[in-house]
Amino acid sequence: MNNFFDLKRFLRLFVKQTVEHYRTYLMSVAVLAGVMLLGGGFLFFVIPEPPDTGMQNAMFVILMLIAGTIFTSTVFNDYGDKSKAIAAVTLPATAFEKFLVGWLYSYPIFMIVYTGVFYLVLIGLGTMRHWPAGQHFDILSLRQDMITVILVIYSILHAVSIFGAILFKKLHFIKTGFAFFIGYAFIMIANTLFLKAITGLNVIKFAIPYGYLNFDAGTKYYSIAAVGPISLSVVITLWAIALLIWVAAYFRLKEKQV
Repeated sequence: MNNFFDLKRFLRLFVKQTVEHYRTYLMSVAVLAGVMLLGGGFLFFVIPEPPDTGMQNAMFVILMLIAGTIFTSTVFNDYGDKSKAIAAVTLPATAFEKFLVGWLYSYPIFMIVYTGVFYLVLIGLGTMRHWPAGQHFDILSLRQDMITVILVIYSILHAVSIFGAILFKKLHFIKTGFAFFIGYAFIMIANTLFLKAITGLNVIKFAIPYGYLNFDAGTKYYSIAAVGPISLSVVITLWAIALLIWVAAYFRLKEKQV
């Protein structure tokens, strides 16, 4: 028997997870659809013009990041519950198989379900509302470059959320969010000091990684940023960061297994 990954054992674990939590998952989907209907209904029936694709894109990304990180922070709740922790740890499956089940549910499965619910609600609301003559409702189309950016951002936040779900015993989402913002603030400060040191410029605002560099020279103010589509090096760097955090989360789960 393989002590790292066995397909049959993994499939049994996946089925077990589904059977034990499908009611919670279905309820979560219903809540997600309800939030979209309420928020989307307000936008569709209150504002006089149909929401453009820019607004739809913003809502798609914001809701996905919030819902995804909240859901991810719950996938390893059993390890924080004393009544279920022993059963979860001693379950006859490897740490990698347990991690992979949680990862699949909170990443690809969540993304597929979320996208499907979003478009069902979007199409439904767009069909119900009759727009005045001359106004046309355009449905959001996810382009390749947009999908890449969305996946990169979600991967980083998902990796942080799943690490926090394993690291903390209670209040996973709150503690992970607090640690994330503290860490991000530290990164911005360090990045600003680093840019000041290598450029010698008077940087007047915090410099977000891969964001704007704002500085003044005498009486003039400058703001510099990369233009055009996101570069391949940035994508690779962010994917690598997400991968490292996923690996760290796996080893933290493995420690609990031992």
